[in-house]
Amino acid sequence: MTRPPTTLDIQVRRDAPQRDLLLSGRLDAHQVPAFLAAAEPLAAHTTLDLAGVTFMDSSGLAALVRLVRAARSDGRELVIVNVQDGVRLAMEITGLYSVLPIR
Repeated sequence: MTRPPTTLDIQVRRDAPQRDLLLSGRLDAHQVPAFLAAAEPLAAHTTLDLAGVTFMDSSGLAALVRLVRAARSDGRELVIVNVQDGVRLAMEITGLYSVLPIR
């Protein structure tokens, strides 16, 4: 039986003014500092690809909200894509799914 990853892998692609962050693993309280360090400062257009994220706790959700607010206040675009079912459920339960810029 394969165990889910306990860490977060962050791949960053930069093509000015675009930045893509491809995340895989867990986005929880232990991983948020590394996630925010990779995501900040935001590019003019940033895409967060959550295709590989298997788990997200309230700390991860709060980090997403923080990034979205920072992007909006700076006039930048932040888009979240490829939200998996477990993460989508956490977003729906907290009411964030309809608020976050998910495509």
